[in-house]
Amino acid sequence: MDSHAVIASLPVAGADRAVLIEAANAAFERVIGRIEAANEELTRTLWDAERYVDNEITADMLPISRDEVAYLIDVWVHHVVQLAVAADKEAAESMP
Repeated sequence: MDSHAVIASLPVAGADRAVLIEAANAAFERVIGRIEAANEELTRTLWDAERYVDNEITADMLPISRDEVAYLIDVWVHHVVQLAVAADKEAAESMP
């Protein structure tokens, strides 16, 4: 990304928001491909990049460079794993 943009306030808006949502979606795709989720389609319905960006960037992190946030989004893979686990649980509960 190599940007000098700094996020100094919340909620993240405009170009910063668009870039981070794109980074979150790209990270989600990489992780979902690696973990081979048993209920991939259901996991995808649980994914919400906008909510993820809104909840993962907190006031105590500010100010922070857009590049650093994009990096953090890329390494916060545990969120996708948690979604896959929730999808598995939801699928198991819906079985007769």
